[in-house]
Amino acid sequence: MGPKGLEEVGKQLTGETVPHLAGNALRVAVCVPSHTGYWPAKFAGALSNMVIHFQRSNYDAGEHDITVMSKSGPVMPEVRHRLIGDALAWDATHILMISPELTFPADSIHRMLARGRGVVAVNYLKNFISQEFAAYRLNESVRPDPVLPEVEEVDGVSIGMVLFCIPIFDILELPYFRHDQVDDTPGFTEDHIHFWNQCKEKEIPCVIDHELSQEIQSLHHGELWH
Repeated sequence: MGPKGLEEVGKQLTGETVPHLAGNALRVAVCVPSHTGYWPAKFAGALSNMVIHFQRSNYDAGEHDITVMSKSGPVMPEVRHRLIGDALAWDATHILMISPELTFPADSIHRMLARGRGVVAVNYLKNFISQEFAAYRLNESVRPDPVLPEVEEVDGVSIGMVLFCIPIFDILELPYFRHDQVDDTPGFTEDHIHFWNQCKEKEIPCVIDHELSQEIQSLHHGELWH
């Protein structure tokens, strides 16, 4: 982040739909949902480096703190809601929800906070065979493009690495995440689709950080998404 450290991060941009947080406290809950509760070593290493980097940063405007929360279970929407509840009980100002199948730079939190948006996410390769990426617009995968701006609004993104500003959970309605049955088929939608549909209704944009996304690695595919 340079010499300013955390002085400018976590502040909402003027005119944002999501309201400002009260005071200058900055409390980030890193929430790691999974089905098994097991983390790859490379993910654990990236997570440790990110937490240390945050703790060592300067934040002259007030208190800054970080905690890591993890829960697992067979029903992912339930796991996510339990983590959000724990983060709210901890008085978090932001939640970084992250999949244990990614690696990322140590300064990821700083860079996402510095965007000053209600929700900021990264794009990454979900399926190596089909070349499907996490972000989508108009039901089409948003692919990397060298001419794209640093940030871009999309319709939604899989919850691989997403930073949420806590006030959005006051605006949205429960459940935040859920699986919906696809017509009369036995299939169900991914749980994040319901969340992003709510955000669209409430005029909360889903913002992709393309610059940071270029440094995200999928451990599932063993290569950089771009």
